[in-house]
Amino acid sequence: MRLYAPTLRCRRTRALRLGLIALATLLAAAPAGAESHDRAYWYALAARHYALPAGADAEPLVDEVVGFLGATDPALRDGIAYEALATWVYQDMRLAPPALERLRARLEADARQGLGEPEGDGTFRRSFSVLALSVLAAANLKHPWLDDRGVESLVAVGCDALAGERDLRGYVPGKGWAHATAHAADLLKYVGRAPNLSAVQQATIIRCIATRLRTAGQVFVYGEDQRLAAALASVLRRPDAAVQPLREWCESLAREHQTFWDGPFSVGGYVALRTQLNALAELQAELEGEEQPAGVAAAREALRRLRRATR
Repeated sequence: MRLYAPTLRCRRTRALRLGLIALATLLAAAPAGAESHDRAYWYALAARHYALPAGADAEPLVDEVVGFLGATDPALRDGIAYEALATWVYQDMRLAPPALERLRARLEADARQGLGEPEGDGTFRRSFSVLALSVLAAANLKHPWLDDRGVESLVAVGCDALAGERDLRGYVPGKGWAHATAHAADLLKYVGRAPNLSAVQQATIIRCIATRLRTAGQVFVYGEDQRLAAALASVLRRPDAAVQPLREWCESLAREHQTFWDGPFSVGGYVALRTQLNALAELQAELEGEEQPAGVAAAREALRRLRRATR
């Protein structure tokens, strides 16, 4: 399984070159007595692709690097914080389940910090905490450690992030990717594959994605619809897929489309339609050619009917 990698947007070499001032600022602002490493340490670690000595305890370093997730410098936030977490949590599996649980609790709290506030720099901590939670959810697929309550909690924070985030910017000039919607989609994509995800939780994921698309008030242009489609596909490819919520959404959207074009034109109404249709077109393309499991075939039929109804 391939994790979505912000390295495509911010290479490690850029992190070493551009993160100097931001990292120094964060370290200088650390509370008195807090253990932290200097910038030379992090740059050296990045140059070694975050490889740690055998037997080294990664948890204190994880605790430290989580503090960088809210940085407004993309080289520090994407290039060091995310890369380190993806390496230690997913690639190298350096954290035991108790440490993963502690990390999950911290990231979930950070993901909700200021949720619902107007557009501002607080979105970076929320968004990248959600992205880091997607790494935990992906790690659970390699070596399961999340119990039923843990899965439920990740579904809740992913849906809360979709429903409650008001800062829907994709790329922010000078500060890099905010991408809160895409990162929530990434979390739901991986938790959507959890073996112990219930039918109720599957329905919750589908409905919260539908609601986000309907109420976003904008057409997404930074790939968010593709990422949301991937989250939907994760649910629909399950052998126990709950397809009925998708059918209901498609049927409702077909009626919404007919009602819209029977009445006076509304920009807001058109945007709500277009945003949903774009994501569902991405989903249809994602599932193209797949017939198994049964949920995929049923989903493709619902999407074909919607496409015919909205031409």
